[in-house]
Amino acid sequence: MKSMILKKLIYLLVFLQGSMVFSQITVSGVVNDAGGPIPGVNVLVRGTANGTVSDFDGKYVLENVPEDAVLVFSYVGFKAQEIAVAGQTTINVTMEEDAAELEQVVVVGYGTVRKKDITGAVATVKPEDFNQGVQNSPDQLIQGRVAGVQVTAASGEPGAANNIRIRGTSSIRGGNNPLIVVDGVPLDGGNTSAGTDVGTGRSSARNPLNFINPNDIASIDVLKDASATAIYGSRGSNGVVIITTKKGKSGKPQLDFSSAISVSSIANEYDLLDASGFSSAVNAIGEPGLDFGQDVDALDEILRTAITQNYNLSYGGGSDTGRYRFSLSLQDQEGIIKNTGQEKYTGTLNLTEKFFDEKLQIDTKLITSFIKDEATALAENATAEGDLIISALRWNPTRSLFNPDGSFLQFNDNPRNPLAFLEYYTDLAETTNILGNLSATYSFTDAFSYKFNFGVGRTESKRRIGISRLMQANFVNGGIADIQNIFTSNLLFEHTLNYNKQLNDAVFLDAVVGYSYQQFERRGDNLRVQDFSIDDQNLYINNVNFGSERPAPTLNSDNTLSGGNTSFFDPNTELQSYFGRANVTLYDKYLITATLRADGSSRFGDDEQYGYFPSAAVAWRLSQEDFIPDTFSDLKLRVGYGLTGNQEFPSGSAQTQFTPDGSGGIVQSTVGNPNLKWESTVQINAGIDFGFLDNRITGSVDYYQRTTEDLLFRTRAGQQAPNVFIWRNLDGVEVENSGVDIAINGIIIDNEDISWEVGVNASFLSNELNNVSSIFPAGILTGELNGQGLTGQRAQLLFDGQPINAFYLPIWEGFDENGVSSYADLDGDGIDTSSGITAPGEGDRAFVGDPNPDFTIGISSAFRYKNLDVSVFFNGAYGHQIYDNTANAIFTAGALAAGGNVTEQVVASGEANQTPKPSTQYLKSGDFLRLNNLTLGYTLNGDKIGKWIDSLRFYATGQNIFVITPYDGFDPEVNVNKAVDGVPSFGIDYSTYPRARTFSLGFNARF
Repeated sequence: MKSMILKKLIYLLVFLQGSMVFSQITVSGVVNDAGGPIPGVNVLVRGTANGTVSDFDGKYVLENVPEDAVLVFSYVGFKAQEIAVAGQTTINVTMEEDAAELEQVVVVGYGTVRKKDITGAVATVKPEDFNQGVQNSPDQLIQGRVAGVQVTAASGEPGAANNIRIRGTSSIRGGNNPLIVVDGVPLDGGNTSAGTDVGTGRSSARNPLNFINPNDIASIDVLKDASATAIYGSRGSNGVVIITTKKGKSGKPQLDFSSAISVSSIANEYDLLDASGFSSAVNAIGEPGLDFGQDVDALDEILRTAITQNYNLSYGGGSDTGRYRFSLSLQDQEGIIKNTGQEKYTGTLNLTEKFFDEKLQIDTKLITSFIKDEATALAENATAEGDLIISALRWNPTRSLFNPDGSFLQFNDNPRNPLAFLEYYTDLAETTNILGNLSATYSFTDAFSYKFNFGVGRTESKRRIGISRLMQANFVNGGIADIQNIFTSNLLFEHTLNYNKQLNDAVFLDAVVGYSYQQFERRGDNLRVQDFSIDDQNLYINNVNFGSERPAPTLNSDNTLSGGNTSFFDPNTELQSYFGRANVTLYDKYLITATLRADGSSRFGDDEQYGYFPSAAVAWRLSQEDFIPDTFSDLKLRVGYGLTGNQEFPSGSAQTQFTPDGSGGIVQSTVGNPNLKWESTVQINAGIDFGFLDNRITGSVDYYQRTTEDLLFRTRAGQQAPNVFIWRNLDGVEVENSGVDIAINGIIIDNEDISWEVGVNASFLSNELNNVSSIFPAGILTGELNGQGLTGQRAQLLFDGQPINAFYLPIWEGFDENGVSSYADLDGDGIDTSSGITAPGEGDRAFVGDPNPDFTIGISSAFRYKNLDVSVFFNGAYGHQIYDNTANAIFTAGALAAGGNVTEQVVASGEANQTPKPSTQYLKSGDFLRLNNLTLGYTLNGDKIGKWIDSLRFYATGQNIFVITPYDGFDPEVNVNKAVDGVPSFGIDYSTYPRARTFSLGFNARF
């Protein structure tokens, strides 16, 4: 009996176990990402060959699945997911992009390279790492984000140009900005909008990259060393920045809409005297008559809380044979100074289609923009009369800005009324930009293809400045209208052959050869008229046109206008190039890259139009070797060498040129030089890339040394012809840059609910100029200073053994018992020659500072908890100085005695009334650490917000939240153009548009 019961129990257990083991079901579902369904996702029962693939709508059906099985979902570019079936018959999956995998391919010149195969110094910045908030141009997105790349804004004005330096400054007369390549089209390095010099002084052109909507950028790749940039030959010395715009994705069409509103206000102000402090100060110096009993803050009168609106709409999708994306955007940005701002409209189109069994691929890319800039009376080199900011800073805080009848209080001489500037000065600009390219790629085999690329660019900019005759200033002569137009064009033809194949088990070859032809055109005109009979300056600029059609309301009493027309047409620049590059990988661990480019440029002399630019680099993937510990998930050594060039100087400068003499004739302005050639830079780079703990910690360290020779420079042709110039190469003069770039990224936490990532980049740079005295015994002056008593003064000298733009100044030793400044007697002759500028060692000036930072740093952190994300970014620079020309010009005891406002520091100093003089008194530390960006966001997925919306993210961003610095000006990150005779300056602050602190609220929705 017991035996029978035992047998039945055993049979029952076996039956139940068999039922559990062999019971199988059918599982179905939909695979999505944040943008919608994903076709082609592999769905596999783990440990078996049973699998399927999702269809066009992301749907899958998998039969014969054990109830206790685990399904594995995998797709290129996404993190693989494993999900236990647990008897479920419906399993929907949302895939997450695998950022580490996406970054395995890096955009370089004329192609892409697997990240593990790179032998040069290349950095990639993706949208998730861009600086957030109100951004006008691509260079602002990567400010502080890349080791060895310094982006310095000329000012805080909306649309202002930026200075981009990759591994230092190498040219003393040519351009120092890198070559910018947008979707395969290299851009001209010149300004595409008009700068002008009307009344208050020279005002700057706008940033030429403003036409690109930051929301349309898929990646920014920075090529830093010669082995990476030599493929661009005579334009690669200053590095290359490659901007790639977004494309559509295969699968369900994706509609994205984002909007943000931002509020900006001035971040930092000068410590000016208020009305009470000013009254006490002028009474203390025996000038009670300067106290007019009012309480006025003139700077506050020209400032405002500025509002920015930003809207972006994009639509894209595709199939196995084609993809598409188009976008529209609007950004309306007010400046924190009244009557300033930028309104920008952009549109992009990106199409890809394959034909003939996918052997032929056609790509079309188009970027269009229309930008309206509004500026006011701001100048880089305002004289003693000042501009809007100078006028506001020095306005007597006890004096009203208005007369008793409500009109503006104005004077025949200084000071200028800042509100009158706002009312009577109009500066408007409109710029239209089109950049597009069409390429066709035909694949003969899987390994061999041909590509034709046609690119075209066109910009047209019109700037209109009007100054009413009601403005009382020495430069206003019956009212002024100034209209300037600039037109540029860019034409590109390229042919390339690509070969990419694993030749055998040991050798992988990736090679490209090509031919390129590019042409640039630049021309413009200017009309200036004055002596109007009406008051409204807006009628001046709206009704005055070229030619004879001048409406009667704008003419004066005798029906004439004084003024004149001018125009220019630069000789076209043509560049013809042949290039080739081979990347060879041996045994997946030994990497060799060789590049050669031959450039022929019309910019250079007839005898030097062609140059040859080679480079070579090798790398060793040590992590593939058995003797490297498993702790290293990646370890690679790199060494590279290359020769590159720089041709950023005025087109036609190698030719003999003539200009109008103003009397109907022409005079010679330039002597041709058939031997003129490009600057050449030799660079050596040695680096190491590393990864630990399955790449939870990754980074790179690079050492580089760059030497630039054959420096381009413009000199006078001879004493007998003081206004005739010749461009030449400075034989024997060299610029040396050397330094170390470090980048480290660490994934502290990475799981389904929580992730935390931290990144640090740092750069150490040394810059030195040599052998200048062999040609210019007294060196080369630059760094113009402006203001009362400073006319003709210079702050910087280019000389042997010094960094470029080194400060060359008298050494201020303080005030004596009478409050008079004393200066060091450096030559020991007992004579104060500090006001004069003499050769080093021959007077009372010395090299006292350097505007180039010794050390720059960027620190980022990104934290996510479920749907909540927080990112923070700091950037900083140390070891450099700024010359405060503003303080030198208007914050002195003499300015106070003349009735101008000053800072509290001036009153406390005990300074006597004396003529201002440049010295180390106004040379200040530029060190800073800035909380550049802080963003808090929350994302809702589609299953929580309805069937029409796939994802919805809300965010708040703060920009320039605080800065830690000893500098007491508006901001330590500043660089006003104070060039002298075309020799650039760096690190001088004068009448600078203040930087804003901005807070934004916005959302991104995906449908």
